[in-house]
Amino acid sequence: MDRKELLRIIDEAAERGTAKLDLSLKGIAELPPEIGQLTSLQALDLSRNQLTALPPEFGQLTSVKELYLSENQLTALPPEFVKLTSLQLLDVRNNGLTALPPEIVKLTSLHTLVPGYNKLTTLPPEIGKLTSLDTLSLRSNQLTALPPEIGKLTSLRELDLWGNQLTELPPEIGKLTSLQKLLLGLNKLTTLSPEITKLASLQQLDLSNHQFTTLPPEIGALTSLRSLSLRENRLTALPPEFARLTSLRTLDLTGNQLTKLPPEITELTSLRELYLWGNRLTTLPPEIGKLTSLEMLWLVGNQLTSLPPEIGKLTSLQELGLEGNPLVSPPPEIVEQGTQAVLAYLRAQLERGRRQWVSKLLVVGEGGVGKTATLQTLLGEKFDPKLATTHGIQISQLELDHPAEADVTMELNGWDFGGQEIYHATHQFFLTNRSLFVLVWNARHGCEQGKLYYWLDAIQARAPDSPVLIVATHVDERDADLPLSGLRAQYPQIIGHYEISNKSGEGVEELRAALIKAAVGLPPRERPGLERG
Repeated sequence: MDRKELLRIIDEAAERGTAKLDLSLKGIAELPPEIGQLTSLQALDLSRNQLTALPPEFGQLTSVKELYLSENQLTALPPEFVKLTSLQLLDVRNNGLTALPPEIVKLTSLHTLVPGYNKLTTLPPEIGKLTSLDTLSLRSNQLTALPPEIGKLTSLRELDLWGNQLTELPPEIGKLTSLQKLLLGLNKLTTLSPEITKLASLQQLDLSNHQFTTLPPEIGALTSLRSLSLRENRLTALPPEFARLTSLRTLDLTGNQLTKLPPEITELTSLRELYLWGNRLTTLPPEIGKLTSLEMLWLVGNQLTSLPPEIGKLTSLQELGLEGNPLVSPPPEIVEQGTQAVLAYLRAQLERGRRQWVSKLLVVGEGGVGKTATLQTLLGEKFDPKLATTHGIQISQLELDHPAEADVTMELNGWDFGGQEIYHATHQFFLTNRSLFVLVWNARHGCEQGKLYYWLDAIQARAPDSPVLIVATHVDERDADLPLSGLRAQYPQIIGHYEISNKSGEGVEELRAALIKAAVGLPPRERPGLERG
């Protein structure tokens, strides 16, 4: 914007008595003396320009309450600045300021001061007289110490000191009893200052990117904390007093050296986000299942070989990060399917302590015979002729109404196994007893290609007490030809053979009725022992 255009805007604003003027992103390198005419101005935005200085006439803007000067090239504030006695908000981020003038103390109405991303090395002691300050952001400067007078800012609610060079905090910081937000990340603190634990109103605390190896037990005194970041430190353990932080909603412990979590962590029942990336965890306590408010749990890059089944109790969990762990349980094919598949797997393990009709519905057979389509049809989903081949294992839940008891729904955890030969060895591990099996074959290809004897032998070896339903698919294309009597003689656990078409729906209701009958035939029971899967 050229000088002529800028003068026109200033003249119009002065004539109209404009209260708010936005001159941001106008390429302004110099303000004319006429800026002092804007005596009615209450808010002025000059951010993202090229200003290197402010004219003396700037001091005439005595009605200004909000002043935005961020992202310019200012190296100092003029003496006349202190005449802006109505100023409540001053934003001078991203300039080249090396100091704040002691005269700033005269801005007694100031409640928000933002000189972050400058080159400040010290603060004037006079800053302690700005007793109306609510927010002070000193982010990314070069401060090595804070003056004791900072303890006089008793109205302060937010203090941002992130990215400086502080090695310690003055004891007086403990007097900031109104403080709710304290950001101390990326400084040079080696220990947590005891004075911080006196800040009883603190709700957000950032202590990231230091060299902390331990936390003092006194941290448990910060009972109002809702967000705590301890990422990128060297913590090897958490003190039991951590359990007193019952208001915590977000806890970030990324990039430490934790090998285990204390059982007391289960006291943090308000926790919604827990970040444990890049630690050395080998196990998790079963008590973690008590954190029922958890929505995000990140365990990426640890040394976990198994997850406690109790994680399946986390019904609010939406995101579970597990990459970079040598997990065996859940197996990789479950982990690859995402959070809900992992939770279904863990919940299936938890079923050992519940009375139920059937623990699992296992759908097995060769690849491409229609196992997934059959299960989806039973779930009431629309037939998809382009359905992709299942790789590994997929888990879903099938609900069936009890035929005799009103308001009783039988829940079957349906496990759909990829039939390719590469998965056979893996699947054998999940063929557990006291389950209901559906063995699927494709009538169009014939029973020999379906390898029924192979699958029946595997079921008989691993689950001899489990009933088996044999299901022929694609009967709308070819009649099912099966030596059922011979199979039943050899495998007495076969309780029926059903012919269906997932495309047309033929025979599906008969199969559903058979599943209900089979489920009812297995009386409610406690499952003995924790079965794999």
